[in-house]
Amino acid sequence: MPDLSEVRREIDRIDGELVRLFVRRMDAVAEVAAAKVADGRPIGDPVREREILSRIGAEVPPEYESAARLLFSTLFAVSKKRQRELLGGAPAQSPAVSRVAVVGMGLIGGSFEKASRKAGYEVVALHHGDATGFEKSEVVLVCLPEDAVVPWVRSHSGSFADGACVVDIAGVKGAIMDEVATLPKRGWTFVGGHPMAGREVSGYENSLADLFVGASMILVPEDGQEVPASLPAFFRSVGFERVIETTAARHDAAIAFTSQLCHVIATAYARDPLMAHAAGFTAGSFSDMTRIATQDPSIWSGLYLSNRGPLLEALDGFVARLGEFAKALEAGDRMAIAEMIESGAEAKRGETCLERA
Repeated sequence: MPDLSEVRREIDRIDGELVRLFVRRMDAVAEVAAAKVADGRPIGDPVREREILSRIGAEVPPEYESAARLLFSTLFAVSKKRQRELLGGAPAQSPAVSRVAVVGMGLIGGSFEKASRKAGYEVVALHHGDATGFEKSEVVLVCLPEDAVVPWVRSHSGSFADGACVVDIAGVKGAIMDEVATLPKRGWTFVGGHPMAGREVSGYENSLADLFVGASMILVPEDGQEVPASLPAFFRSVGFERVIETTAARHDAAIAFTSQLCHVIATAYARDPLMAHAAGFTAGSFSDMTRIATQDPSIWSGLYLSNRGPLLEALDGFVARLGEFAKALEAGDRMAIAEMIESGAEAKRGETCLERA
């Protein structure tokens, strides 16, 4: 039996070295920030981050890979936040926005409320049933389930301030944009939105002021319209690193694949009877597969149905690829299996960001 006290002393020595290395890394981050000021380069470098994560995944034992990737992803976020502080703190407020209304106090709505207050805006926080308080706001964020967005906007369409930007944050855009297009707009503008940030937990109590730091904000203007110039500046001021403009069709097809299909797969995987006997046999791959299986059924069932067409297309493709794998496995075709594995690895190595789509 190892001497527990000696093992703990060794852990303490390792932790001390990790702290010293962390401080050295943050000092290096300060040097990087100074260089970026001189060159006018952006804070984030997604390509470099992916290269580092790929290298780390190859250098640690498989059972530690998931934890190592999470650790370094967190370190990237902390480093970028530090660079922002060194470059002058949080982005300046949008000069065209002073008052923000947030409708819906769940995880995302609560996070927008906290992030907007932190950025210095006057914020009106409204629950779903609240009917007043938003009338003087330049930005109205409708943070409601997708089936509640249009009814709320319709019932309050005559009360928005002249020049106001009304933005929903639901995970589906086509169905909402089609309905909103039929509403009369007396001096206000509607823009579909989708923050690429979240947590496995829900509710206001889990909302965070820094939830959006480093994330992308997707914006979808109505057909023939442009995104008001004040919106990208506003979203950057509350933490978003990238603001991406696209169409409803492109958004829904991309989200069906990058988000909804992943949740469907996690749900199907977790429903296997073997889940009851998995304790003690799990490692990083199991955690990765099941992390999002605890999705809120009242929210996600509606999202799936609202985006039925693109999701079915993504699901059909996935089922077909599973069928190819099952066929090769049944035939004992090792070469075909290896080719599929390599094809997937190559696709992952060459993945492109949503903003390039």
